[in-house]
Amino acid sequence: MALKGQGDPRWIVSTRDDGKNVNNWHWTEADFTAMAKNLLKEKLENHTFENNKIVVKTGTVTMDGEVSVNTRKQKTFLFYEMDVSIQWEGTLKSNGTICKGVAKIPNISDENDEDDFTVSLTVEEENKDRGNLKDELRALIIPFLKEKVPQVIRALRDVTQQHTKLELKQNKPESPDVPKAETPKEVLKKEMKPSKESSGPKLISFTVKDKFYCSGMDLFECFLHPGRVRAYAGGDSQIGMKTGDKFKMFGGSVEGENLEIVPGKKIVQKWRFSSWPANHYSTVTIDIDEKGGKSNLSLTQKDVPDSDKDRAEGGWNENFFKRIKGIFGYGPLV
Repeated sequence: MALKGQGDPRWIVSTRDDGKNVNNWHWTEADFTAMAKNLLKEKLENHTFENNKIVVKTGTVTMDGEVSVNTRKQKTFLFYEMDVSIQWEGTLKSNGTICKGVAKIPNISDENDEDDFTVSLTVEEENKDRGNLKDELRALIIPFLKEKVPQVIRALRDVTQQHTKLELKQNKPESPDVPKAETPKEVLKKEMKPSKESSGPKLISFTVKDKFYCSGMDLFECFLHPGRVRAYAGGDSQIGMKTGDKFKMFGGSVEGENLEIVPGKKIVQKWRFSSWPANHYSTVTIDIDEKGGKSNLSLTQKDVPDSDKDRAEGGWNENFFKRIKGIFGYGPLV
């Protein structure tokens, strides 16, 4: 280590804007939900289109869900899950009747292609032409949404790159000629598929241990912080950081509830694979012991069906520990 005032100045970063996180090497997360809402409003509100039977105008756009941008090791990840509703108002040319309703787009997700979403249309007024009216609306609104929603997603990607100044890591291959990489959810389903054989009601316990080169709180957040969990377990993962919060990960293959939380030190959960008999839960206890900037982890899982021991124990190593180390840089992948 150089003495104060000595050494190559290129290694001194305290005066740089990114001095605390040079080149976005460490984990960061930014909430882009408000930006996504504004883009949706800009692209979808107050547009008028018509055919020979009806004139339609879109109105207020609302969005539920969240959009986040995560960076690690000069890689950028855009995660989004959005449910969008668009109010519309139409006028029938034949008699001037005014009709209103809502176009709903559920589950716009980074797990899917940009235009891979469904649209449902509702019409407020009951009338004998309601069925025909929906046909006319579909012909006008759905092509409009199939064009505009992907534009919003592409705009989010552009803003993401401008924000981080890093290449965006795509969740899906852009060309059908490129082999499709398995998502974390697909890998888990393959590696943790239900056992065809049953050894009866026998339940067992096991303990796995590992070491991570990070603080205890950083490691703790990797198991409970929604943004961090989605980074390695898939964008559709749901989890919270409080006692009583329920969770689902890997497309619902894993589910449970937080029973005890000691920040930076201990997590206790009731935990199950969705393939297990209804209402059967195991108990997972994660103990974290930080020493000298490193954290030793000991995980014990009790009441696991004996026939599922290997896939449960292997799943912690392959789908949690190795991915946490790989994405966050917290240790060698051994």
